Amino acid sequence: MKVWEVVKKAKVYVLPETPLTSIKEVFRKNEDVKVVPIVKDERTMKVLGFITRVEAILPTSHRSKLRVKDVMREFPLINVNDSIEDAYKYMSEFGVSAAPVVDDEGRLQGVISLIDIIETFMSMGVKPRAETVSEVMTTDDVDDMIVEGDERVTKVWSKLVYRGYPAVIVVRSKEERIPIGIITPHDLVRKGRWLFHREIIAGRHPTPAKAKRIMTRGVLVARPDTRIEDVARIMVKTGIRLVPVVDDQGRVIGVVKDVDVVRSFIEGRKPGRVKVKPAPKPLEVAEEEKVSYYGEVALIREVQVKPKVEYAAPKLTAGDIAREELPAITINDTVEHARKELLRRKTDILFVVDEAGRIVGYVSAWTMLKAISLKGPLWRRRVHERFFIDFVMSRSIPRVKASAPLEEVAYQLISNDAEVAIVEDEKGSIVGFITKDDLVDAFARVNAGRIKAGDVMVEGRLSYVHPHHSMAHVINKMKLLALDAIAVYDGSRVLGVVSANKIPFVAYEDARVARKSRRLIWVRKLVKGGARRGRFVVVAPFLAQDLMVEVKEAVRVDDDITRVVEAMKKEGVNGVPVVDDEGRLVGIVTKMTIIREMARHSRTMEEKIREAEAVEERS
Repeated sequence: MKVWEVVKKAKVYVLPETPLTSIKEVFRKNEDVKVVPIVKDERTMKVLGFITRVEAILPTSHRSKLRVKDVMREFPLINVNDSIEDAYKYMSEFGVSAAPVVDDEGRLQGVISLIDIIETFMSMGVKPRAETVSEVMTTDDVDDMIVEGDERVTKVWSKLVYRGYPAVIVVRSKEERIPIGIITPHDLVRKGRWLFHREIIAGRHPTPAKAKRIMTRGVLVARPDTRIEDVARIMVKTGIRLVPVVDDQGRVIGVVKDVDVVRSFIEGRKPGRVKVKPAPKPLEVAEEEKVSYYGEVALIREVQVKPKVEYAAPKLTAGDIAREELPAITINDTVEHARKELLRRKTDILFVVDEAGRIVGYVSAWTMLKAISLKGPLWRRRVHERFFIDFVMSRSIPRVKASAPLEEVAYQLISNDAEVAIVEDEKGSIVGFITKDDLVDAFARVNAGRIKAGDVMVEGRLSYVHPHHSMAHVINKMKLLALDAIAVYDGSRVLGVVSANKIPFVAYEDARVARKSRRLIWVRKLVKGGARRGRFVVVAPFLAQDLMVEVKEAVRVDDDITRVVEAMKKEGVNGVPVVDDEGRLVGIVTKMTIIREMARHSRTMEEKIREAEAVEERS
């Protein structure tokens, strides 16, 4: 079997000068990405090296200046014509679980991982040469892969980075060795509170978090008599690279890694390992008795699925509503300058251009909000330091033809997580720009009298936060639900709306220490030679009620969409709450919910739905 039979398309690739801190965001948004190739340029697509999740967690601070070229792995690069056996040997020799695949000239052809090899073997019906876990499990260095819950994350990070372990097992105690959780590089990629290199606050260094605070609770374990095929199935389904092996008392005695499972298919039993009788296969569970598990995101998507609203598709094209110009700043401008320009020009969007005048991205209140919620308001605590636009800007700007229907423009904004699109003519020349405000206005004009607020609102608990919720909670909920506004509701009346276009222009809570960004200490002697008298001031965290805009009028479920949009403009916010006759909150309508409704009617979306339904019918 050759590599070209297993290789998968590389979803993401980067250039050598890409900041290493941005790679963490790439892995966070694409959980199935195991390796990011680094190419010399987009013309030749010649691979220089690659970054794994281990390199992504090398920066222990949000302020790292490392570039991907500084830490990239140069080997191995798998040739597309290599055999699967050779690919396995290369990856095990260099201690990686995934690598780029190149052709004879070094151009990127895709990526391959040990999990992909396992999946291919299983789909082809290949049986492992070893039957049970006892024949291939790893027992060396198992003691070093174990930490207690109260140990600091610095120790865990060191084991993942310098020892190259695919995961660290968190146990109840070193004496009992009963696993209670597991920490992988992916856990550190997803969470930011483990970072242990931060700015000194009030002369003190922050204490690193404990392992139990960042671990994934609950561990899938195997026993020595567990069949290799069962472990392989778990790894393919979950993407987990390491499964602890426990004895009859539940104590850790070894581990099975993805490389061990691949070895069982290719080479069989490890030298010196003893085969044990495999455990009997479990009885098949009837379909109606199976338990279904829902993640938070999957559950939100399910409860929000509604039939498409019958509305009059705007007989307008992108060229009809495109605006001729938008303000711009340069890539070398500071974040503070961008914030002032957004206020001075009274706009939500600023294009970012390079030295040659080419558009390379955009800055908006929303991109600034997402960056600050992750990295903290560094420029407000260190006003003398310069943070450039690259810190907060988005490079995702879709391009659409002037003849494209507005539903297609909406789909491109949603699928690219963007707020502005570039409109081109048939020759590829820029003829204008479309923002989400332009789409919302067009939707309201064409559907006056047809669409009600209830048709496009987000309902129930998903639409609001409590006035005493912290700012970090508010931002995280808005990001999770992809809302650019959320209501503030105390259970009896609507107090206001937290809008994404307003938050970046107020003082921020520091997401990393759960306080505002300013703490002041004065220590001085009142008289010469006297005792020190100190005054200590701590500013309390921001809450939802501190961030909200008071909305003087809400809308009703049966109100026309034109009234909804007018209310947004009047209040200067991205969303308005929807209430019943007694003033109780029933939902919220935001600009993004309107655009999502438009996107659902695009031809591209309908084609994807039909394709998914066809695949489901075939399976």
